[in-house]
This record gives sequence, structure tokens and C-alpha cells, in this order.
Amino acid sequence: MRRRQFLPALVATVVPLAGCAAPTTSTPTPLSDPGEGDIRGQSSLVYRRDGERLVEFSVNAFDTGDDVSVNDVAPFDVYVERGERVSFDSVRYAFTTSSPGMHPVVYVQKTGTTEFPPFTFVESGQRNATILQIDEFDEVDFAQFPLHFLLSDDELPTELTVAARIVVAERDGGRRYVAEPTVTVELD
Repeated sequence: MRRRQFLPALVATVVPLAGCAAPTTSTPTPLSDPGEGDIRGQSSLVYRRDGERLVEFSVNAFDTGDDVSVNDVAPFDVYVERGERVSFDSVRYAFTTSSPGMHPVVYVQKTGTTEFPPFTFVESGQRNATILQIDEFDEVDFAQFPLHFLLSDDELPTELTVAARIVVAERDGGRRYVAEPTVTVELD
């Protein structure tokens, strides 16, 4: 038998079978034109595809008022939620401030018994940005997760910008989608 002629012919005749799940695409389909939503009484951005909610995102700063114990700390929440037919693939938050030359020092504060996936802070080529990356969602199927942050500095900036990249994948192994919201909040 002529193996060199037989194997290429076999590979060329492989076709997908009807009813099989489509392979996950390597490049996520961008989600754009978010609508307005509401998460826990706070405004949010909602990304939909064919009328179905896939990703919802919000950033909220807290007014610390006259509390002098937090003069050098600005608390804020970043909240993300996914639709029912998708799961999180990866989440990335880039934090920048209104202060030129300031590299934001950001801490994650665990509140109560809230669980969230493992995360890492990563270096970035962007100047003055702090990056938080979440790539593993295997152990727990998160439908939503809030992260409570503390921005700490001797002189706090007046604004904080969170640029997110949220990738979700269809549960049947089909398409992947990416939402890339950017939200700026005022810090008091």
C-alpha cells in the first residue's frame, strides 16, 4: 500500500458531521453598543447578542465622606455578570488614573464569604496602568462576581478608569464573545 498517497487523501475527506458542536473560535466576536442596565442598584453596561444578555459590567466608587481614616484610600467595586448560555473564559481589568505619572496601587479586599476566581496582577506595556488578569474559571462556575478594591496613594487622583476585556464562551463549545467596556468614575 502507498501510505504517502493514502493518508493525504484520508485527511482531505474529513468533514464535520451534522449535529456535532462547532469548534470554539480562536478569535472572539466583538460585542458592541452596550445598553443600560442595573446591578445591585448601580448603573451598568449590558452587552447583548440577538436580544440575549451575554455580559453585564459596572464600576462604582464609594463616597467616604468625612471619614479621615480613609484619606489615602479610595474604595470601589468592579462587578461583572454573564448570561445563562455562556461561561467566563477570561477577564482582564486595566486600572489607570487622572494623575499624570501615577501608577495606581490597587488592592483586592475580600468581603464576607464572597468567592471569586484566582487572579494575578500582571505587568503591562501601558504606562501608569495596573492590570488584573483572571484566566481560570474551571473549579467554580461563576455566573457573577464582584471584586471590592482599594486604591491607595498619598495623594489620591480625582478619577479612576477601568478598561475591561471580558471574554465569554458558549457552553456548547461554540462561539466566543468579547466585551471591552471602559468606565471612568470620580473619586471623592
